[in-house]
Amino acid sequence: MGANRAQRSRRLSGGETVAVRRSLLRWYDRNKRELAWRAHRDPYRIWVAEVMLQQTRIAVVEPAYRRFLRAFPTMRRLAMAEEEEVVAQWSGLGYYRRARALHRAARILSKEGRRFPRDFDAARKLPGVGPYTAAAVVSIAYGEPHAAVDGNVVRVLSRLRRLGSPDSRGAPYSSMAAELLDRDRPGDWNEAIMELGETLCVPVDPPCARCPLRMHCQAYRAGVVQRYPPVRKSRAPETVELTMLVLRDRRGRVLLERGEFRYLPRMWLPVVSPAAARAGSAAAPAGSADATAEVRHAITHRRFRIRVVVRVVAAASLRRMAAAGRTERRVFDHDEMKGIGRSSLLQKALRVGGGRAWADR
Repeated sequence: MGANRAQRSRRLSGGETVAVRRSLLRWYDRNKRELAWRAHRDPYRIWVAEVMLQQTRIAVVEPAYRRFLRAFPTMRRLAMAEEEEVVAQWSGLGYYRRARALHRAARILSKEGRRFPRDFDAARKLPGVGPYTAAAVVSIAYGEPHAAVDGNVVRVLSRLRRLGSPDSRGAPYSSMAAELLDRDRPGDWNEAIMELGETLCVPVDPPCARCPLRMHCQAYRAGVVQRYPPVRKSRAPETVELTMLVLRDRRGRVLLERGEFRYLPRMWLPVVSPAAARAGSAAAPAGSADATAEVRHAITHRRFRIRVVVRVVAAASLRRMAAAGRTERRVFDHDEMKGIGRSSLLQKALRVGGGRAWADR
């Protein structure tokens, strides 16, 4: 009973809800950033943007978004593309499962002759479309009244009502976001509250004096903004050490493989093997090792320390290595490299020993 009473006490009154909506939307109308995906209400383009923005900074997404839409200006064009082409255009964004799920969903919709669904439940059935993506797209593209809840929204609401961490079902944030949602402008409301979390209600040292909701914010009034949302104990990082062997010939062609590195499934990388750097081993044919360096990389909670060895070998050796591998292997020249997904880990490995030209082309 006490917990229920405390929960009810955190809810906004009807008058305060109206005031919060009015204050935030007025601020958004005056301060919203001119972002590429805000120039239209095409559900396909909004969908692409929302998938890209998951776990990726806006500064990284903007150029990638424009590049992706030049390659795939319509959902039908995306559906017709090969997976490798889609992943190549996703290069630099990471979390490549997002690109593959987007591609699969586009093929499903295109085959059925449908656009991105207007119905929230129908949208949720598509590969890679969770509650947040479905709510964001149907509210922004179609004006459907569904509240989108991401990390920025959780932070704003936590401070606004001094709420703890969400449970496994998103409570109490999902219900509170739905109560606050402006049903006349649901898309603008969702973008406004996310914009507030990205630009003002930031995790560290938020400039609360500039916040349009400061007079409604319980954490601000109590002087405890930095305590919300409560910091959750993070998983201890796992350190992984391995070796990558960059095999190239004098014309700059490079041997890559995929399938061996389980942390980046189906992505092209140099040969990954702890034994790869041993001179004379089957994985390291005769040649000149022109560079050795250690690079560091992180994927979710894993921290990689990778010894990269660059070895220049004869063109015939590259061809033999490509044929001899247990995994899928290919030799790529500069132009062919443009047509594959180039993860940041691949870019780092190729830059060792003056390989910037392969990585950046």
